[in-house]
Amino acid sequence: MNWRPGPTSIALTVVGALLLWWWTVLREYAHQPTWALVLFALALACWVARTVLARTAWSRTCTVLATAAVVLGAVAGPATQGNSLVPAAVCLLVLVGDPELPLKLGVAVGLAAMGLIALGALIDPLPAAALATMLGVAVIAVLAGFSRRQGRQAQQREALLAEREVAIREEAIRVALARDLHDVLAHTLGGLVVQLDAAEALLEAGQAEAAEERVRGARSLAASGLGEARRAVAALRAPADAVEPWPPERFEVAVDDLLEAHRSLGGTVELTRSGAPVTLRGEQANALQRALQEALSNARRHAPGAPVTAALAWHDDRVLLTVCNSLPGTRPAGAAGGGYGLIGMRERFETLPGGGSVTVQDADGWFTVRAEAGLR
Repeated sequence: MNWRPGPTSIALTVVGALLLWWWTVLREYAHQPTWALVLFALALACWVARTVLARTAWSRTCTVLATAAVVLGAVAGPATQGNSLVPAAVCLLVLVGDPELPLKLGVAVGLAAMGLIALGALIDPLPAAALATMLGVAVIAVLAGFSRRQGRQAQQREALLAEREVAIREEAIRVALARDLHDVLAHTLGGLVVQLDAAEALLEAGQAEAAEERVRGARSLAASGLGEARRAVAALRAPADAVEPWPPERFEVAVDDLLEAHRSLGGTVELTRSGAPVTLRGEQANALQRALQEALSNARRHAPGAPVTAALAWHDDRVLLTVCNSLPGTRPAGAAGGGYGLIGMRERFETLPGGGSVTVQDADGWFTVRAEAGLR
């Protein structure tokens, strides 16, 4: 984070230094030893120079100047009736309070300042109470700097957390885009390939009417895919709380459309329903719909022509979708979760408001996908 002083801070430092110089040198010159005034002037100059140069991020030079201001001001403190402790205390607070500098540096400079104040008292003796007060100024500067350091470190942590939250949100958006893009492309383009391959085979066999029907089916599938893409984009652009709930009738229609699309692509599927359907949240309905779509797409891709059985079971606290298809003799690629579709399916259900899960099983010649969404 940027801890550099602003124009107001620089102006206040210059004005403060001039007032201290006027009060200490011009008003009380006769009472101050020459060596103390010289050290005091140097401490003021280091203080002002450090504040000005801090705008240019000369960190090492600024640290040296701040340390010099503390040392010079501490030595001259007793002889200047404590006036030179002002630039020393401010610079000491800066050294301790800067989280980019080691804390031990500020503490060491603070201890050195107290020793130099005592040394200055030996050179120009003063009452014990006054000496204790000056030592207390150094202690307060260290404590104030430590409090300032903690505050700035807390701000750094908050800024880091905010950056991480932004990164997490951006990652979630990117994953959602990839997931929806996969769902649309895998279903639509995969179906188009099947339809066009069938049309080509029918044309080679001289069955022009059947091939034309397949082409019409491909066109219908492409239009459906375009509509899905538009709905996916609209869903991503809408606020999360703007997703409308799905009544049972709407969800049943969406399921029937997916089954009919699978059959139009040459697949065989039977769905059994049990329980009493209920209204679903938009995220839940979308996850179940995408799960059925992905399971049917995988069946067409890895086990073309194999019959598919699906079951939709409604319970009081959850809804369970199960899709099974037999497998050919060779193991289908990505059947055990290696594909992005199954990964996206799991991500959808894991982030559902009511909880959810997806399990995949490949055993005894059957590939089974179970998707469960919590209703409470």
